[in-house]
Amino acid sequence: MINQQYELLRERVSHGNASFPLMIYEIETDLSFKERVGCHWHDEIEIMVVTKGQAQVHINNRNYSVKEGSIIFISSNHLHSITGNGNLPFDFFAVVFNQTFLNSFVNDAVQLKYIDCLKNSEAVFPEIIFPRQDWEIEIYHLLLDIREIFAKKETAYELLIKIKLYTILYLLYAHSDKEISAGHKHADYHITLTKAVIEYIKENYENRISLPELSAKFNLSEGHLSRFFKSMTKMSIVEYSNYYRISKSLMLLKETEKDIGEIAGMTGFNNISYYNKIFKKYMHMTPSQFRQALQENETDACI
Repeated sequence: MINQQYELLRERVSHGNASFPLMIYEIETDLSFKERVGCHWHDEIEIMVVTKGQAQVHINNRNYSVKEGSIIFISSNHLHSITGNGNLPFDFFAVVFNQTFLNSFVNDAVQLKYIDCLKNSEAVFPEIIFPRQDWEIEIYHLLLDIREIFAKKETAYELLIKIKLYTILYLLYAHSDKEISAGHKHADYHITLTKAVIEYIKENYENRISLPELSAKFNLSEGHLSRFFKSMTKMSIVEYSNYYRISKSLMLLKETEKDIGEIAGMTGFNNISYYNKIFKKYMHMTPSQFRQALQENETDACI
């Protein structure tokens, strides 16, 4: 459970490698966390399939209720997060791949008409699919196939996965909306601004970040900044800052022998008492207990 919590708090991971930029993740979320997946974005396209339970999925400024069997399509660079529904479980697997994986080597019709549209966010696919129609059920089974093929890694598995991704892309294009609505434009001002605020927090998490400072930095009133940030991320600025700082402190607790007071200071907490309080809120244990549990896990692994 500790390792799952640690990994879930990490936002930037390598999705595959240069020769095969695709990865599949099996995620079992922690019932005690309201934020099952913290707000983030990445260059890669992500397709999730809910395998258990239900939750609220947030993509840019749109909110969806999803349940077992739902398919979630997240375009490149779209803000997304997931919050739990009380103590209900929420598990999923995710197919994450770089758009370049589907590129043609020349600017043929496929590249120009379909692949480039993914990169430019011009294609408008349904973000949530509840498989009912034949084409939706076909996509669901194709994703299950990709999951199984990736797990087995038999001869030419990469080729078969790519074929199935192209088939999914065809089905999405064949049944997509043809017009781009104003609410779905990727260049939406609040989305861009939210990303800028998140990047600023990540770059300055070691220091005290105040709401007046952010207000001045982004030339917005404190109230407006607070409202739109929470509407996009489902977390207040303070909550997101603390969430990110705790995730950074987890790495320091795991990878260094620095004392807890020093780690608190390095991750932007003014005093160890407040750090302990926030750490326990997110991890449901103290930093000392977390470090001890890590050591016990390492000892057990050596036996």
